[in-house]
Amino acid sequence: MMENILETIHRSFEKELADLVCRKVKHQDYCQDIIQDVYLKILLNRSKIEKADNISAYLTRLTTNTVVDYYRRKSKSSVTNETLPETSSEPDEAVDSTYKLADCCLRSFIDSLPEIYRNAIIMVELDALKIKDYAIAANITLTNAKARVQRARKMLREVILQCCNYEFDSYGNIVSCKKNEDQSCCK
Repeated sequence: MMENILETIHRSFEKELADLVCRKVKHQDYCQDIIQDVYLKILLNRSKIEKADNISAYLTRLTTNTVVDYYRRKSKSSVTNETLPETSSEPDEAVDSTYKLADCCLRSFIDSLPEIYRNAIIMVELDALKIKDYAIAANITLTNAKARVQRARKMLREVILQCCNYEFDSYGNIVSCKKNEDQSCCK
């Protein structure tokens, strides 16, 4: 009987759970790891799932908690370059021009930030975690999380603007970038 319930859950909710995880975690490898953790928790909690009034709601909460647990574990460990998404050598038309021009230095810019701000930028901007979920993962209030992310964005902007001379159009979009000769910010 247990196997039938697990198979039913897998067949009925596989796409929904995977979509939920991958919306919160943009990196495909991390997404798959978290989905495996979700299925492990389903296996360990199958008796609770059987008793649940609304299995879909129970699985959604279990999945969301698993994503938050992942970010809590990740924030406790030190951030390394391997946690940053790989940059593509081919230009992507959908990528904002700001990132195209600053892509060569973005990793070093982010690495230059203090750890709490570096973690905030990585989790919210690169991993596309909602600020509310980041607050939970970092074990801080929502107000503090918003302020930390805002400070991190400001610090990152300042580092980027110090390194290069940018030319902007009337809409604020970057149209050209020239590295300052006296700056050795790009590694």
